[in-house]
Amino acid sequence: MSGPQTFHQKVTIPLVVILATVGGLFLVGTQLMNLNSTPVAEEPVVEASVSAAPINPVPAPSTDASVDPNLDVNGRLPVIVLNGTDTAGLAKSMSDDLHDADWVVEATGNWEGQPVLETTIFYPADGLSSAEELATQTGGTLVEATPDMSQTALTLVIIQ
Repeated sequence: MSGPQTFHQKVTIPLVVILATVGGLFLVGTQLMNLNSTPVAEEPVVEASVSAAPINPVPAPSTDASVDPNLDVNGRLPVIVLNGTDTAGLAKSMSDDLHDADWVVEATGNWEGQPVLETTIFYPADGLSSAEELATQTGGTLVEATPDMSQTALTLVIIQ
């Protein structure tokens, strides 16, 4: 049967070749389109949130440079109470009295400096008004503090 080809052989073979070529071109084309396209990003999900204002808002810290951070709520420097005698408990007793009068007592202890003859309030350069107010309650002589003493508190040396 090496004779003339039948109609079926003449049509089927070229048709298969054409379909295979078209299919191959289709696959190559879709792959190229996928390579050249930029992926579509998903839209971000935005969740709405509602926050209530605080019932008791906290005030912002003051930025007023004229406010001295060493002052108590009454605008006074704190006090260091020192016992200038041999009487035990004198500084503690005075400290309790000052607490009752709304003074902030920073520390108590015994005076180890040069002997003083009367109750003395040593004050830093910017503490005169606090020292004067303390003197009206405790008595005593006002003396400016020396550089080796506290520069942020009054130092009260009790003699009586």
